[in-house]
Amino acid sequence: MRYAKKWSFYNPVQVVSGPGIISELPGHLPPGEMEEVLLVTTPGATERGLTGRVRDLFKGRRVTILDRVGPNPDIASIENHSSFLQKQKIDFVVGLGGGSVLDTAKALSYLLGLDDSGFSLRDHLAGEAPLPDSPPLYMIAVPTTAGTGSEATPFATIWDERSPKKYSLAHPDLFPDVALLDPELTLSLPVDTTVITGLDVLSHALESVWNRNAGPVSISYAARAIDLVFKALPGLVDNPRDLEKRAMMQTGSFCGGVCISVTKTALAHSMSYPITANLNVPHGLACGFTLPALLAFNARDDDGRLQMAAEMAGCDGISGLSRRLQALFEKIGVRELLKEYKLEADQALELAEQMFTPERSGNNLCPAGPEDVRAILKASLPKK
Repeated sequence: MRYAKKWSFYNPVQVVSGPGIISELPGHLPPGEMEEVLLVTTPGATERGLTGRVRDLFKGRRVTILDRVGPNPDIASIENHSSFLQKQKIDFVVGLGGGSVLDTAKALSYLLGLDDSGFSLRDHLAGEAPLPDSPPLYMIAVPTTAGTGSEATPFATIWDERSPKKYSLAHPDLFPDVALLDPELTLSLPVDTTVITGLDVLSHALESVWNRNAGPVSISYAARAIDLVFKALPGLVDNPRDLEKRAMMQTGSFCGGVCISVTKTALAHSMSYPITANLNVPHGLACGFTLPALLAFNARDDDGRLQMAAEMAGCDGISGLSRRLQALFEKIGVRELLKEYKLEADQALELAEQMFTPERSGNNLCPAGPEDVRAILKASLPKK
């Protein structure tokens, strides 16, 4: 039986892809006076000269550089940045970096566009204070990794280090206006980072398929992302400078972002949050290592969507998808990464009760209880 249900689809991001496309960045600004630029990036981008390269593209405009963004952006740091930047009268925002940078840039584009200076991001995320209906500043997303797909979503992942807990800032207008995918910017990524961010692409794609909010268009984007990861990621382990495969992974990441912009994520992400927050395991690895076990778990209730996605991704049904997934994990060294980050079953099982985030776990095709989560963890992780 083929999967069929009521569905909808929307994604307004203009995407432009190609080697060297970053040089065309100023050409993607809208008409009118756009003089004050906020460039959000990382210390590493500045050290590599990338920040200066982008700054120089905006000759004749005033460029404010925020290059202190680290992994898992915190509520307090974002609010502090916003408070400092309010007096700058920023006109538009450029996010240059991985998912943490793009999420920070999105949050700042929203906060700096508010008329209500009394709005508290913490009160909204942690206390459910209403979110003002205010359009964010114009934003261009320039990803330098291939993983989060943040350039294609209306969400910004924000952490509270005091809890520790993960939140999601979501607004219908929080999609970036433009996404520039320049694969040359990802050529210097280390193999481990390439693998970990690639797992994030795969988790977005698979989770959007075994998702109660899936539709035929989101499944098509997901299947394309799965296919691209299978084709590109193993080769990048052997040759990280392969520009064609870097471009494939960027396209896959964008496709993964598109499909979760419709469906949101599901149980793998819900399970990952306490692992990242408490054990400092990178997000892509934390939400990716359970995928083979979750595929088997959700295949029990498949209504045709998993079979459809598997075939569209070039696999011989669900069993073929499972085999290719296991072969990929072996090739890219997922088990070795788990050992490197010292993630073992006993540690994760202690966090099992925290792994149910209703807005994520509730999206899962096959309902999961505590024992199901424990079984998935045991099947996915090495023991001491």
